[in-house]
Amino acid sequence: MHQFLLKHAEQGKLLCAICAAPSILGHLGILDGKYATCFPTFKDKCTGALLSEDKVVQDGNIITGKGLGAAIEFACKIIENLKDKETADTVLKQIQY
Repeated sequence: MHQFLLKHAEQGKLLCAICAAPSILGHLGILDGKYATCFPTFKDKCTGALLSEDKVVQDGNIITGKGLGAAIEFACKIIENLKDKETADTVLKQIQY
């Protein structure tokens, strides 16, 4: 899995991690110099990241989310990247968010 993530990052493909998962990207050096967020107790494990208190952070091809409470915003950011903002906004309206 580590090799897959490293190759994906190297190719500039979208990488998304929420809660504790950004710490894996940090451990692999993928977050070096990148803005990111994660569950508060994992901040020290997000090696190399420029940490933010925001619920969702995108830096280039990397999207990170703080935790379960950010899941909807996190999902919408992914939709924005895979489709477009209009589609993400439509999803928010459909789920009455």
